[in-house]
Amino acid sequence: MPLLFGVIFAANLSQQLVYTADQFERLKQSQEVLLKLNYMIITIARSGLFFGSLLYTPQTQERLKVAQDVEKFFLKPGYFGDVKLSGFSEFSELFEDAETSRTMFLKAIMDTKKSTVLGTNKVYTNAYRPEAVMTCLTFNSLVDRIKAATVRLDNEEPGVINRMFMQVVLTLLVGFAASCALSFLIAYIFTVDIVRRLSLISSNALLVAADKDLPAPLVGTDEIAELDKTLHLTSLKLKSFRKKESAILNNTADVVASLDNRLRFLLVGESATRLWGYASDELLGRSLLTILTEKTASHALKEFEDVSKSDEIREVATVVKCRDGSLKDFLWTVNWSGASQEFVCVAHDETELRRVEKLKQAFFSMVSHDLRTPLASMNININNMKSGICGPIPEGRERLLNSAASNMQRLTSLVNDLLDLDKLDSERLVLELECISLREVCENSIESLESMASAAGVELVPPRGDAAVMADERRLVQVVTNLISNAIKFSPFGEKVLIEISRKGDNVEIAVSDRGPGISSEQQNMLFEKYKQGTAFGKTSMKGTGLGLAIVKSIMKAHAGESGVDSEPGKGSTFWVRMKEFVD
Repeated sequence: MPLLFGVIFAANLSQQLVYTADQFERLKQSQEVLLKLNYMIITIARSGLFFGSLLYTPQTQERLKVAQDVEKFFLKPGYFGDVKLSGFSEFSELFEDAETSRTMFLKAIMDTKKSTVLGTNKVYTNAYRPEAVMTCLTFNSLVDRIKAATVRLDNEEPGVINRMFMQVVLTLLVGFAASCALSFLIAYIFTVDIVRRLSLISSNALLVAADKDLPAPLVGTDEIAELDKTLHLTSLKLKSFRKKESAILNNTADVVASLDNRLRFLLVGESATRLWGYASDELLGRSLLTILTEKTASHALKEFEDVSKSDEIREVATVVKCRDGSLKDFLWTVNWSGASQEFVCVAHDETELRRVEKLKQAFFSMVSHDLRTPLASMNININNMKSGICGPIPEGRERLLNSAASNMQRLTSLVNDLLDLDKLDSERLVLELECISLREVCENSIESLESMASAAGVELVPPRGDAAVMADERRLVQVVTNLISNAIKFSPFGEKVLIEISRKGDNVEIAVSDRGPGISSEQQNMLFEKYKQGTAFGKTSMKGTGLGLAIVKSIMKAHAGESGVDSEPGKGSTFWVRMKEFVD
């Protein structure tokens, strides 16, 4: 449309300029015609005066020459030049009258030449007076008309020029105004369309954020249409991602949720319905504290505030009030996202674990009070019977008594191991740290196992080196005793168990090596777990509880140390423990 308007305006302006140029050309021609007419009048006047003087000039050669010159000037029509008279009717009449005057002057000159006789003083008579008077009248009328045409042209010329100038200016002003109006109209139309389409883009963006369906995409190839197509593509990808996200959130065993800085739910998986009884939509915007017991709500609020002030991932224990009124224990793994200003949480149901923990505590309490005391009494009675305090032992009953004493010892060791492991797991074990000699620890352990080693036909080789550590001596003796007793169990008859002390950088190591069947790499990782034994353990007549190495690991962990094993099947095993060496 702007191009069409420009073409029309340019055509109109061109037409106006052509018309103006024509008018200026006509003015120019009019001025040229009047100039020629004025020149002709002046010439005729001068010739008339000269011709009048001839009437009284003697007939000499000079007079004849003058008459011939005047005749020559007036002889040819158009003597005043080539003038274009097309479209100028008034000037054509003037030029016709001028031609008449020329003819009359020419006739008078011809008559003068005929009457001229050289050498005489003859002058003209009244015979030429009527023609002379007619010529003068015609000349006088011609002068008046030329003067009137000149005055009229002088008066009309400024008006014509001003009118043409105003027409051009008016054309330019109208074109400028129309151009501005058209530009404003087009700009308004485009602006309204752009605003409408941008509003649609903004509305679509809100629909994408709300996970709603979008209307049909905009038609076109401009930037806004491309942006809308990209927004639709993004919506499709987000829907696909949200479906996957929902599938993960809704099918996890734990409750996955996000909370704002005021602990209000922003997002929660459908696992909350299964575990708590609350629908996901019901929890959105609701504070977490409203579904916690009063006792754990204040603790949870403080823990969440501490998490938001640090980059650490923490675990927060809470008790959730379910919709049915039941209480469940949940352990929240909480991480703070500073970028989105929200907590990302995973709540794990520990209700069953807490119940098992309570059962375990009840079991260990029963073991501690209801088993250990009777076992201790039975051990005392069996030892009294073996020593003969209760009288002589009947013949053939000593073997049975020794078997009972051995079983009682194993049962007592199992009870003690269980109680020790419980203390280590619950971190209730109190270490009495002091600077001790590792060599003395090893010697004490060897001394307590001499009878066991002798019965198995195994020689215990004590360490040669020594090192000092800061540790609980009784617990460290327990560690070394467990390692040596295991080595005795799996050593063939007549073999040796080697105990060594060595330094490993800033640490000191106690290693117990045997010549037993060895352990595969797959089984080595589980040896230090509770109630775990390798397949080689089943090949010995000395049965264990599966707790000895687990106790070793827990005691070393309490001392900030570590434990491990190096072994290959058929080449024996080396169990070791390491801890920081004490330097005075």
